[in-house]
Amino acid sequence: MCRRMLLLGFTLALVLTGAAPKAAGQVVGQPYRISDKEVAQLLDRMTKKTETFRKSLKDALKKSNIDRTRREDDINAYVKNFEEQTKRLNDNFDHHRSTVADVDSVLDRAARIDGFMNRFPLTARAHNDWSALRSDLDRLAEAYNVTWGLSGYAPAPVVSDIPYRLSDKEVEQIIHRVEAQSDKFRSSLDTALDKSRLDGTKREDDINAFVKDFYKETKRLHDHFDNHKSTGTDVQSVLDRAAQIDQFMRRNRLSRKAQDDWSTLRMNLDELARVYNVTWRWQ
Repeated sequence: MCRRMLLLGFTLALVLTGAAPKAAGQVVGQPYRISDKEVAQLLDRMTKKTETFRKSLKDALKKSNIDRTRREDDINAYVKNFEEQTKRLNDNFDHHRSTVADVDSVLDRAARIDGFMNRFPLTARAHNDWSALRSDLDRLAEAYNVTWGLSGYAPAPVVSDIPYRLSDKEVEQIIHRVEAQSDKFRSSLDTALDKSRLDGTKREDDINAFVKDFYKETKRLHDHFDNHKSTGTDVQSVLDRAAQIDQFMRRNRLSRKAQDDWSTLRMNLDELARVYNVTWRWQ
């Protein structure tokens, strides 16, 4: 009975402060953030599969009616360019400077190969080897938040606004900044509430509950990140709780410090949303 009354009280509080806002966001792309180690393994796997495909393609071309023709020269040039761009991506990744543009270049060359493979029936082995490599290219696109389609010679990628792939260390630093700024905000919020007309009221209990939920979801995100299983959904949950706090801060003018600390935290959260490719806007 007591638990039921508390639930009713909390629901009433949401009505009084405005219905709990749902984050105006959308999770897209990769279901979880692929780690640096997984990207390295993916690139190594692509290199090996490319070598396998090149050999089976060479054998298939010798047995085909396009042997020693201009079309054979074309596909060999496509594969050579693809290998060059893949090596460039690999090198840039090793130096922590791989970008979406690097991945675009790889996928653009892959689309040329795919167009050729779709038009010319070669051996089953060559097509199977290409199909295996294509599956890794799909994975690569997801890792860099690139949407693409293998359709002839013209892939049209739609990319995230993050210019390069952040390393695990950089993402962890962003999460740490969110946590550190959250501590600052909670401290200034407590001080502001003590000096406000909300002190000792239900609204103070409400915002404290919102902040507590926000901390809980932020910790969940950090734990999942440490275990290499953080997802866009984890970030969405953090942002949903942040939206409740944001609505309260907009409706209740507190101290300048509390407002400034929240504004800074909001910027940290926007950065977090971009890293996980969560389309997000504050309501």
